[in-house]
Amino acid sequence: MTTNPQALVAAYKIFGLGGGEDFSEVRARFRAMVKEVHPDTSEPTAETLAKLQKLLKAYEVLKIYAPRRIDLEITPDEARKGGLRTIKYDDRDLMVRIPVAVKNGTMVTPIGDPNWRVYVTVRDKMVDADLSAGEAERKSREERAQKFAEQAAREEAEENAGVLRGFLDNFVKKSPAARLVSWARKGAA
Repeated sequence: MTTNPQALVAAYKIFGLGGGEDFSEVRARFRAMVKEVHPDTSEPTAETLAKLQKLLKAYEVLKIYAPRRIDLEITPDEARKGGLRTIKYDDRDLMVRIPVAVKNGTMVTPIGDPNWRVYVTVRDKMVDADLSAGEAERKSREERAQKFAEQAAREEAEENAGVLRGFLDNFVKKSPAARLVSWARKGAA
């Protein structure tokens, strides 16, 4: 199914776009412009209804033919080797051929589907770690370590309390005569 290139350019112009934007930008512009002319938000005159109809037709054309953008993050090792990669996007499986020694920011198209654009980001998670995420992770680890230390201190205190209770029960609470009898019984056994 093909369309007239002038129809695509005209559809992009209705939204005030240059012609190479992906569908997410088209959708955002469509939603903003529809709010101005929709009968629920403005007076339904013949002019606003005609503009709404043009917006809807242009949106339908671009919904089919405007390119979609997918961001793919790969490691430097994967970038160096290249190869094939299957990307699951919503309900679609797209197969992408990643060239050998691909650079950061390269755009590739999936095999057999020119309406999709895959932008490759080469990122080493160990080297290029997000510092804000690292700070959050560090705080989380500190909180877990503190909770663990508190729990260990509670368990140690309970254990020490048990030993102290046993000492109190066996020696302090009993009278000297009761302790002597207890000692004598243990010795006879």
